[in-house]
Amino acid sequence: MSESGVKRPPKEASPPPLEYVSPLASFFKQDAIAAALLLGSALLALGLANSPYGADYHHFLETKVKLGFGERMSEITLHHLINDGLMAIFFFLVGLEIKREILVGELATFRKALLPAVAALGGMVAPALMYTVFNYGQETSVGWGIPMATDIAFAMGVMALLGKRVPPSLGVFLVALAIVDDLGAVVVIALFYSDGLDVVSLWTGGALIAVSYGLSRLGVRSAIPYIILFIIVWLAFLQSGVHATIAGVLLAFTIPPDARYKTPHFFGRMSVLLYRFSDSEDYKDPLMVNARQQQIVRSILTECHHVEAPLQRIEHSLHPLSVFIIMPIFAFANAGTHIEFGEVGHLLTERVALGVMAGLLLGKVGGVFIATYISVKLNLTEMPSQANWGHIAGVGLLAGIGFTMSLFINELAFSGLPESEPFVTEAKLGVFLASLVAGIAGSIVLRAASRGKTFEAGGRAH
Repeated sequence: MSESGVKRPPKEASPPPLEYVSPLASFFKQDAIAAALLLGSALLALGLANSPYGADYHHFLETKVKLGFGERMSEITLHHLINDGLMAIFFFLVGLEIKREILVGELATFRKALLPAVAALGGMVAPALMYTVFNYGQETSVGWGIPMATDIAFAMGVMALLGKRVPPSLGVFLVALAIVDDLGAVVVIALFYSDGLDVVSLWTGGALIAVSYGLSRLGVRSAIPYIILFIIVWLAFLQSGVHATIAGVLLAFTIPPDARYKTPHFFGRMSVLLYRFSDSEDYKDPLMVNARQQQIVRSILTECHHVEAPLQRIEHSLHPLSVFIIMPIFAFANAGTHIEFGEVGHLLTERVALGVMAGLLLGKVGGVFIATYISVKLNLTEMPSQANWGHIAGVGLLAGIGFTMSLFINELAFSGLPESEPFVTEAKLGVFLASLVAGIAGSIVLRAASRGKTFEAGGRAH
């Protein structure tokens, strides 16, 4: 109230800048924070498994869950539900990223795709061979796929910590390499780490994937039908013998990559709506939008929905869910292993641990570096902008951070062996140690290769 007793209108708050990003949204875009959360979940699981609550931790993960319909009901543990269910969503996101990169990203043309593809191939073959050298002729040789994969969240987290000390092109190179690496991991899981096939379930899943593709071709842009199909196809693959996560990748490739209409149409329609919004302004009561303006706001939101392709919209929505919930839960469920710390030295000298560590630490950097070097020297590809060979070696070391993907394949690789637990434990220790060393060594090598320079996006080194 003023001194005259007349109530004054509230002071109008000034709007935020057009490029304003909320603190929460900024938090969810931090690769380093995502990597720290993932590591924290793994350490928590490891601590619980080696504490007086270790038995409770394992008992909780062995809780039974029933899934399916009618006579085709399956009973699986919570642990398997996380590995086969939540990770199917993670692989669905991986499939969306691969499809986007193939259409408009770093894999869109042959020349752009060749360098990360060649580097990824070298970074998959060399670690598998390195592991096989240590386990040749042994039953543990089935674990050759464990050191092949790169954990993109951790690797990009370390890259993010380096900031402007590395060329921006290296981040693009590492992401593209990891995406091709993920595709290779999917193929390996499908071909080598799936069980005996249930033909009826497999055909059912395949038919529904075809239905999803048909909906895409018919122009269905709502996410709801695809979500329903995802659940049913996942259940079918779960019972088929082909690992259920493959369903996520295959369905991702059916998601429509085009919007309802193109950006020029969006611009024209938005201009009309904004003009109508302004024309409907009620200057007598500016506190709230009037009924006509409220309707126009709803139309604007609809236009924003239609101009974004379902592939982009779903990928954007799933990314925080994947890196901040799914991957930490997976790490919590799979990193917890009981360790007799007096035997750690002995366990790390076993064939499995040695093969995993050699594959991730030596095979990855050697495979990535040699494959890149040969392709560049033969003039088949070009070096990333502003990068030198020291940077390539650093990226190769970061690619040796296996963690999530390596732990995932570890759970599959030894499942058919009568006594799998010792091998799973050895591999986990190998993955933990190798990923830690690879992250530290990679960051040191990348900083040294930059020789104190800082890099600006699209600019020169300083």
